[in-house]
Amino acid sequence: MDPVTSLIFVEVLTVTNSITAFLLWRARPGLRGLAQISAGCLLLAVAFALMTVRLPVVIVIANIATTAAIAAATEGMVILAGGRPMRLLLPGMTALTAVLWIAMMGLLPEETGLRVAVASALYGVLYIRLLWQVMENGRRFGAARTCMAVSLLCHLAVLAGRAGAALLHPDPNFTVSPLLMSLLLLEGAVVMTLTLFATMMMVGTRLDDDLKERTHTLMAERRMHGQLRQFLSMLGHELRTPLAVIDRAAELGLMLLDPPQAAVTARLQTIRTAVTRASTLMDTLLLAERAELDGNTGDLIDPARLIRDIIRVLGDKYDGRRILSTLPADTAPETETPEGGAPERGTPERGAPENRLMLRGDREMLAVAVSNLLDNALKFSGPDQTVEITLRREDMIRISVRDRGIGFPPEQIGQVGQRFFRAANASPVPGTGLGMSIVKTVIIRHHGHLTLRNRRNGGAEVTLHLPPAV
Repeated sequence: MDPVTSLIFVEVLTVTNSITAFLLWRARPGLRGLAQISAGCLLLAVAFALMTVRLPVVIVIANIATTAAIAAATEGMVILAGGRPMRLLLPGMTALTAVLWIAMMGLLPEETGLRVAVASALYGVLYIRLLWQVMENGRRFGAARTCMAVSLLCHLAVLAGRAGAALLHPDPNFTVSPLLMSLLLLEGAVVMTLTLFATMMMVGTRLDDDLKERTHTLMAERRMHGQLRQFLSMLGHELRTPLAVIDRAAELGLMLLDPPQAAVTARLQTIRTAVTRASTLMDTLLLAERAELDGNTGDLIDPARLIRDIIRVLGDKYDGRRILSTLPADTAPETETPEGGAPERGTPERGAPENRLMLRGDREMLAVAVSNLLDNALKFSGPDQTVEITLRREDMIRISVRDRGIGFPPEQIGQVGQRFFRAANASPVPGTGLGMSIVKTVIIRHHGHLTLRNRRNGGAEVTLHLPPAV
């Protein structure tokens, strides 16, 4: 095989290796080292192309590029194998090669053998470092480690033989003869192929390790979430009991106080009010934590029925005539909700025809989100003002709540939904700053989003965008 054919073969192989490493790096940027391997292979292809030009300046540039390419590729393989990177290796070896080749081409232009021996020694240093790091840090790679070690040992033996021949052979041009150059290029191609194959095996091992680590982390996180949910449930129970006892004691005190005493009555009423506020705050905090932790998305939900249930509940707290609803005309008649307030997980609600708008998710948490929106709209509107809630489907299912209340301060609308944030105009109305935070968290966990805007004639509009069940 002549040198040109060998060079073309090696060029194609080197560019292919560069593209392969680049695509792997783009697919998994977390695999450090692949970018350096890709850049090294590409630079090596450029160096091989420059070797066809036998001008002194080009020869110097080609050898500098070759050293830089091998330094970059071997550095990437070291990083991929788990070794520590050496940031100064690439610029240091490149600068050393430039100094040596410029000096040799200027002072000893006829000493071809010496230049070949020096180049082989520089390459050998880089390959020895890679071999050492692979043997030291690559135990987990098994067959990939063995394949790369054997390839590197063979290549080091070839480099040593080439350097010895360059120094000892009577013909100084023997090592750059067409026949030997062809054989060396083919040997380099074989080593490059085996090394890349070993690298791909290392990538596979790294991906497998990453998958195992992520699976372990996910299982640990799920266990932690389960324990935290259990703790929050126990905490809620343990806190509700003493609060209920205090409230009941204050209530009995009011009933048994005879004759009534204004000062004592006022104090007992203050106690009951404080207990109610503490209980409400505790329930809201626990609900906010549950919204962050709960991951059930298995219920098939009829949002129209969900909204009707919420309107019925809030109608007891506010004047039900204030709530105006616009729901799809094809919604089935209301039926009693199964005991427990939610259908069995993973099954549609009873009486739900196939053509109705349906959501898939956690029914209870979605009910909390919609209820919070509607409750806020009623709370921040005047007692004689109506609130509208509409359900429609476009590209997504949209639940909109519109009121004629105080609206959002334009400069703070981007902060609505942050935990414990309350707008500047909301201070006259009691609250915790958690209602909209819970709404936002629940909607995001259901792969949706919410939009907020102020209405032109006063008031606010909040829309929940949720993906329909498939």
